[in-house]
Amino acid sequence: MKVKFITCFFFFMVSFLNAQNGIKGDNFDFDKESEEQPQIVLADNYNHYLFSVKNKDGMLTNHKLILRKFDQKNQLVDTFIKDFAIDISTLHNFHGAYEIDNSKIAFIIESYSNKRKINELFKYVFDKKSGQFSSEVIVSYKSTEQKKFGYFNVKKSQNNRFIGITYDAGNKKKEPEVTQCLVLNNTTFDKVYEKTVQFQDEFYTDEKIMANSGNLIFLRRPRGYKETNYFVVISKDNESKKTIDENTRVHKPIAISIGTQDYLIAFNYRDKGIRRGDFGSVLLYDVEAGNILKNNEIEDFNKTKDIEEVNLGSVFVENNQIRLFVEGRYKSGTKPSTTFPNSTMKDPVYNYGPSHILVFSLDGTLTKNIKLEVNPSSEPNLYHSFGMINIKGDYVIHPGTYYKGSSLHNWLYKINPNNDFAVSNLNYRYHIADHLSYKFVNQIVHYFPDTNRFLTAVVQTNENKMGLLSFTLE
Repeated sequence: MKVKFITCFFFFMVSFLNAQNGIKGDNFDFDKESEEQPQIVLADNYNHYLFSVKNKDGMLTNHKLILRKFDQKNQLVDTFIKDFAIDISTLHNFHGAYEIDNSKIAFIIESYSNKRKINELFKYVFDKKSGQFSSEVIVSYKSTEQKKFGYFNVKKSQNNRFIGITYDAGNKKKEPEVTQCLVLNNTTFDKVYEKTVQFQDEFYTDEKIMANSGNLIFLRRPRGYKETNYFVVISKDNESKKTIDENTRVHKPIAISIGTQDYLIAFNYRDKGIRRGDFGSVLLYDVEAGNILKNNEIEDFNKTKDIEEVNLGSVFVENNQIRLFVEGRYKSGTKPSTTFPNSTMKDPVYNYGPSHILVFSLDGTLTKNIKLEVNPSSEPNLYHSFGMINIKGDYVIHPGTYYKGSSLHNWLYKINPNNDFAVSNLNYRYHIADHLSYKFVNQIVHYFPDTNRFLTAVVQTNENKMGLLSFTLE
């Protein structure tokens, strides 16, 4: 089923727009090139925070956690910055933000120092009551002349109960692959279990998945040309191997639960017969039984030239259905390097392409493929093609728009899964006095149920400025 789309994002549908209930705060400084992964966090009926991270290595080293605090009128009232750079020779990798409760948020950052011969995983916690950051080392590993450095991987379970941390110790050729595993409670960061796993075959671990049960699942790939994969399920006390159909290669599986059992969803292709692209099928895998329940053909994503990945986003298991939001990403060109601005080097440019809701029955059969109408000018990393909020069982999609003039138009639409995924439009207009050109940051969305407000963000297209904007939904 295709969502009906009106050209130019409803620029001219003035009669359907509400011009009275928008609240936009003053613009504030926002570095569009350096600030990444912006999201609304620690929101209540009085304040909300916008989080972003700067994590740039090289000559212009810049490593900062940034939290901006706003009031109910979306006015910036305070800014909290944590510089997490240890020294110029230490490299850092940001592994995500995790809200602990309504007053605290934790940030996990890997710091690797060849000079100090150590690889550390830090937890930085911001407490909004005190406005202070604290930090501690979750786990660390030292390097020796005989041992190469490894790397950390951090994954959160879909039910937000567990954080899985793995460290792959550096190993030489033909040495066993050794991985340290640590599973934490996502709310308290207390240890659930830890163990060491070791592999000696001619495969390598390509993906780690944190399941809702607390188990870690490793996707193992061959080092040769064959495409046969297998999974390893790791619990506190056991390890078990689960096979995949021969010649089937899966991409970045995500774990869900049906009842108490773990399942995996993944795009895949078969390296046998005629290959029509990397994203021609999507499967549901029963982890306990160790078999594919259903592998569905889907042609939408392979039609996009130079598509490189399909991101599996929000997923809901309800009303005997699995509802999965997906977003394709493709390479659209190159641009001058921002890391080496005075060189001839180029950085790739990506755009987001086809976006869909895929609906499965509980046996894995794809029953609906709903194309989402999204912003065609979305540009990673700042702009995604859409944002989504689940409001009382309805999916409100925010594809945003681009507008220049005295009115800022925002187009939302609502999908009702309990009415055969029927679509209705929600359209708003906000009169602006500055006559500047703005663009919505589609994925920055939040809903305040007590006041029925929908919050999003806009940036000035030619300036490093952002503003928060909210509407009362009707």
